[in-house]
Parts: sequence; structure tokens; C-alpha cells
Amino acid sequence: MKFKLFIFLVTLAAAAPAHAGNSEWTKTPGGSVRLVVDKTPSHANEIRGVVQINLDPGWKTYWREPGDAGVPPELNIDGSTNVKNAVLAFPAPHRFDDGGMHWAGYKKPVSLPVTFTLVDPNQSTRLKGHAFLGICETICIPVTAEFDIPLGQAQSDPLSKTLVDTAFEELPSSASAIFGAASATKDGDDIKFVVNLPADDPDTDVFVAGNGTTAYGMAKLEKRDAKSAVFSVPVTSGSQEKFTTLNYTLVQGKQAVSGTIDVRE
Repeated sequence: MKFKLFIFLVTLAAAAPAHAGNSEWTKTPGGSVRLVVDKTPSHANEIRGVVQINLDPGWKTYWREPGDAGVPPELNIDGSTNVKNAVLAFPAPHRFDDGGMHWAGYKKPVSLPVTFTLVDPNQSTRLKGHAFLGICETICIPVTAEFDIPLGQAQSDPLSKTLVDTAFEELPSSASAIFGAASATKDGDDIKFVVNLPADDPDTDVFVAGNGTTAYGMAKLEKRDAKSAVFSVPVTSGSQEKFTTLNYTLVQGKQAVSGTIDVRE
């Protein structure tokens, strides 16, 4: 039900006029992209928003760690004022197998939540920069969606606020001892990734991302039983250092959790 509401909100937002807290749409073959901001602080020094990606039927875009090939979404805020950093978050992705290439991403309109941390919540703030991502059909098109949004005292319009709130609610839950990674260890050029599962559901997958210095391929299921599974995750580039922290999203059926785990020798 939440997912249907989210798709309805994305469709409605695509037809709505731009507001002061939203950037203009950047249109490209296969879709369009913009930044939507809820100007009401979620905490004393945080503002939330979403990178809204509308995809035409048959087009796709990438998760944070694409896999065998692809362009991971990035957010640049170099032109901003009073903004310390911006952190993108990612809904659970899908696995794609295209002619021997394996990658993670999205095949329907998606909004990537972003949290902006302010230097001083009492000072004027301006969000200026761009989102960079790839939108793909048979070929991939790089997209740069620029934004320049001054944040004044006016409140967010209800549709933008609801779109942002819903995108954050759609994120995977936090991993736990029952549903999450149990261990990650070096295994030659791969990572042996063991997960605990809440149910005996064959529809299980894991997606792994590094910290930017090492890239990982798509996980391969090696073994599973009723309440656990073992995956092999290839290191595709960079060096796998001791105690590197991995980010992961574990999916089973319609459930998904995200967490981090240290890789050990």
C-alpha cells in the first residue's frame, strides 16, 4: 500500500508546478530529474529532500553500487551556502541481468532521499549544485540535473513535504541480528558474506556497496538454509583493506533492511 501511495505521489508531483523549494525538471530521453526540498527542518540543523527521478516505461537507473557496469548517483553541493554536507539514501534496488551484465538499480520512478546538514540553522541557506546519474534503456545517458534553491522562512508546500516524508518512510528498515549480515570475511578476491534471515523464503538477495575506494560486483548465492544464506561478493576494483566497512541492503520477498558490517581477514 505504501508503494502504491508513493507512485501516486511521484506521478502527481510530476504534473504539479514548481515551487520555491523545488528545482526545475531536467528533461532527458527516458525521463526527468529534479530536487525537491522540505524546507521545514527535520532536526535543528538538518533539512531533508529527495532527488526525484521519473522514468519512462522500459528505462532504468542505478543503485549506489551499480555492479558490473553503470553510473552511481551522486550529489554535488559545491555552490551551496551554509551547508556542511549532503547524504543520499537509497531504497532497496532490483537485480538486472542484461546479456551477461549484472547490475543493481530501479525500473520504476524513484526518489532518493537526501539529508542536508547545515552549518548554522540560524543563518540563511542556499542549496546550489547538481545531481549526476545515468538513465538507461539499450544505452545509458548521463544526466546532470542542476539546482539552485534559496531556503527562506516560508513553509514547504504540502505535496513536497509529503513526497519527502514518504520517500524516507520507504527506505529499508535497520538490520538486526535476526534479519541482517552475520559476518563478512575475505575469501581470495571475493568477500564471503553470511546473512541471517527471518523466514525460509527463496526470494532473497543482497546488494553491497563500499566506501568509494573499492568497488564490488553483484553478490552470488552460494548456500542457503531456512534461516541463513551465504553469498560471494566479488571485489571488482580498488584494494580490500583490513576492517573495511561495507554498506549492504538485504532483501527477502517484500521486506528489506540496510546496515553496515566490517570485513575481516
